[in-house]
Amino acid sequence: MTSAISELQLPIPDKCLQRTPGDIEALGASLLGPISGGSDAVTEYEAHLMKAFGAKQAIAVSSGGAALIAALYAAGVRPGDEVLLPPTCPLCTVYPIMFLGAKPVFCDTYADNFGLDLVDLERVVTPATRAVIDVPMWGYPTPVDRLHEATRSRGLALVLDLAHSHGAQLGGRDLSSYGELSCYSTHERKILSTGEGGFILTGDDRLASIVRSYIKFGNLNGRDFGLNFKLSGVQAVLGRSRLDHLEALLARRRTTAERLAAGIKREGVRPFDILPTGVPSYYFMLLRLSLDDNKGFIDHLDRHGIPSDIKRYGCKSLYQFPALEPYTRRCPNAENLLASVTTLPVHPGISDAQIDHMISVINGY
Repeated sequence: MTSAISELQLPIPDKCLQRTPGDIEALGASLLGPISGGSDAVTEYEAHLMKAFGAKQAIAVSSGGAALIAALYAAGVRPGDEVLLPPTCPLCTVYPIMFLGAKPVFCDTYADNFGLDLVDLERVVTPATRAVIDVPMWGYPTPVDRLHEATRSRGLALVLDLAHSHGAQLGGRDLSSYGELSCYSTHERKILSTGEGGFILTGDDRLASIVRSYIKFGNLNGRDFGLNFKLSGVQAVLGRSRLDHLEALLARRRTTAERLAAGIKREGVRPFDILPTGVPSYYFMLLRLSLDDNKGFIDHLDRHGIPSDIKRYGCKSLYQFPALEPYTRRCPNAENLLASVTTLPVHPGISDAQIDHMISVINGY
């Protein structure tokens, strides 16, 4: 291990503000032309998103939440419909369902993965089910290939919330390719950042057309409903510039996660299992805990300057939050999963000394 103590800054930040080459020049140039959500800058950004993710259609929007609202609307979700989702996901995923007047229905996860359990899916699907949302938490792929087959056979739209999963893959394919509509956030904390923003990827021209209409007030035709969820040209220019560096940023995250995995020797603490053909984005690195006091371990890390999303957000099954109590449906796998994991920051700002510190604190518990 390195002894670069001068690099050790505590507490370790849980996010890294992106500063990529070309940002200043790109932003300056953007001010010389139109910068509305209908400008050429947005169209160019969408074209580069399609190329970067291998998608047929890309629609830039104002936030990850806007992406989910527009995607669910395009999938036909209307008041009174049901949308299935895992209770392990963030509140950011369930609120768009409620905004549309639909009912969130919780489906359990697998015991060792955040993907929706197909056996439990059979129990909760009803004639009112319109769509299914899958959320690969912290960028760890879920078995969306099997889920896509299951939803397609039932005529249900599969919407993927990939806010954590820029660049994550399964079976040699980008995760987005498995969903009818795949939604991303480009918030400041995300792997690809435009400050605020998001985008939707789809291979279906019809769905893309509905999304584009919806985010532009229904094209103001007085017949179709919509809202203003467009991304500004300035943010689009920044996103276009940063897309060039996405692969390098992902590689840095993976290298840091691999170093941590190789160094952790504490019994009862191990890297989270990755699906055999899966490649995580490592939005954060996940640890699976089987200690006498998992919460005490997370508190121990926190006292030593190592943050955890589990502690930061008070992660628990969504129906355990007051706003979601009316939708309670017990999901034991999901509850146990969230109670047995923690996160480690692996963003590009992590130094060698901070990696060594995390390993030392974990092994010394």
